[in-house]
Amino acid sequence: MAKAVKAGRLPTHIPGFDTLCNGGFVHDSVNLITGGTGTGKTIFCLQFLHNQLMQGKRGLYISFEENLDALVGDAMLFGWDFAKLQKEGKCWFITFQPVTGPGLQAEFVHLIQEKKIDIVIVDSISVLAMMYEYNYFKMRKELYILSDTLKKLGVTALFTAEIEGEAPLDISGGGKLSRDGVVEFIADSVITVHNAGIGGESDRAIRVLKMRRTKHEKGPVPLAITEKGMEVSKPTKF
Repeated sequence: MAKAVKAGRLPTHIPGFDTLCNGGFVHDSVNLITGGTGTGKTIFCLQFLHNQLMQGKRGLYISFEENLDALVGDAMLFGWDFAKLQKEGKCWFITFQPVTGPGLQAEFVHLIQEKKIDIVIVDSISVLAMMYEYNYFKMRKELYILSDTLKKLGVTALFTAEIEGEAPLDISGGGKLSRDGVVEFIADSVITVHNAGIGGESDRAIRVLKMRRTKHEKGPVPLAITEKGMEVSKPTKF
């Protein structure tokens, strides 16, 4: 049974980010965090998840390629003790092999309903999409079904996607924002993270490329990764 649709915003509590997008993510939405290797996609998701757990939410982290012990260990470097939170029954870290195929979404639904999950992280959706890389129609259909199912279950979801090279700061040139080139059209919002391009002390950037039903900052904004996680600077004109 679907949860009741919630109104308003879900603040990420990532310093500086919520000011870019009218207070945070739309409740019960699917949001894409995309960029090249090492841009901080997983850090963003872990920080968001930890912040939500601190607000009393329950979370599910689904990985297709990460060593979960290493992932939880890396999170501790920022002070996010997911091992403790798992023992307390506040979150679950699960790894799946994409080749499990048709039964995968049913397993997602079962876990979300059984554990009363509010927040879902899928890291990375690119790996899941690879199951259908030779059938574009099937890929689009399955990703749409997954997105629609999560929203009907009343969860707010973050998908990560990896692209080759760097996401362009200038979006006028076009190009894919995920390996499959599909999920960015299905997601309610697309957030790009960048290793370089703006200059300055950190030479990192983040951009809210789109967010449905939201008046948001359009351009790239300086980003830093500190010992406490991500921090977004105040928007400036470039």
